[in-house]
Amino acid sequence: MIYLKNQSKLFSFLFLSFILVSCSSEDNENNNTPKNIILLVGDGMGITQIAATEYAVGNLNITSMPYSGAIFTHSSNRRVGDSAAGATTLASGYKTNNGMLGMTPDGSPLQSIAHYANELGKSTALLSTCRVTHATPAGFGVHHESRGDEFIIAGKYVDSGIDMILGAGSNYFIPESEGGRREDERNLFTEMQEKGYHVIDDENNIDQILGQDKVIALIEGQDLDRYPERGDQMNRLTKSALEQLSQNPEGFFMMIEGSMIDWGSHDNDIDFTINELTDFDNVLGDVLEFARNDGNTLVVVTADHETGGLTLHNGEGPEGIEYQWATGGHSAAPVPIYSYGPSAEIFSGLYDNTQVARKMFSLWGKTIED
Repeated sequence: MIYLKNQSKLFSFLFLSFILVSCSSEDNENNNTPKNIILLVGDGMGITQIAATEYAVGNLNITSMPYSGAIFTHSSNRRVGDSAAGATTLASGYKTNNGMLGMTPDGSPLQSIAHYANELGKSTALLSTCRVTHATPAGFGVHHESRGDEFIIAGKYVDSGIDMILGAGSNYFIPESEGGRREDERNLFTEMQEKGYHVIDDENNIDQILGQDKVIALIEGQDLDRYPERGDQMNRLTKSALEQLSQNPEGFFMMIEGSMIDWGSHDNDIDFTINELTDFDNVLGDVLEFARNDGNTLVVVTADHETGGLTLHNGEGPEGIEYQWATGGHSAAPVPIYSYGPSAEIFSGLYDNTQVARKMFSLWGKTIED
């Protein structure tokens, strides 16, 4: 009976996703190849998290995007995927096991869309509300067999080739003797400076991103504060990065993660979840404004998996809604995907998460096949 109930919820979700796709309000009038791609990943963000946030705060930027669909998020070894496998797949177009970053289950390295962008002469940026050694940004930037080895992952960023590494996690880059947490006494900031990176470790210096082709800006030792305590840090990092990235005539790829949507959902804390998704949507607003002004930027918004199994029931809470969580972990529910800009229409529909990266690769001239 539990299986049947869960299956019924899945069918309801797929029907809602079909309605979202069918009601797309904008006809395809632009088949141009985008010079820039910005992928926003709401970690753990399901359609019900989005609905709860819109009911709480009003119209969202994410639901104004003209094209929408849904993707399946299972990994190669589990029906319920995790952030490492999900990020690897969104970045490369291939499945891997839960916990693995940027490589196949047998350990072969995978090229991410960020590294392919570098190959094309484009600039690249990874931005997260949590430490950059966490699973989602690492899935786009490095190759490693275990997401838990965050000090090793930090070391791999030194030679990753990613032009901008933004957010938090300086503790993993500097030794204990200098206020960090590294026990090997390597100062990765110094090593990256030797490779041409400009280092920023204070939010008051975010504007220094401008004029720097290569920058690592980690403004907290561990993770950014929860929203709203962190204020407009994500907006400032995003705007400064976009202004600098747009200086490259070849274009750029940027991944922006709203990582704490997942954390709020793991905690079954609806206020935490809504606050984080609100900030994520505010950042999306800045991205969409840039894309509208630029005219040659594709924006894609999706999630690596759903967390919490959130359902919205008739109840006595705000707007007559009662929030109920099925789990403190992840679920196998498909997650929504939204798109705007040149060739955005190709992201409509219901499909596997491998196709997200494959569509991005194809727009820049590379076919990914099994």
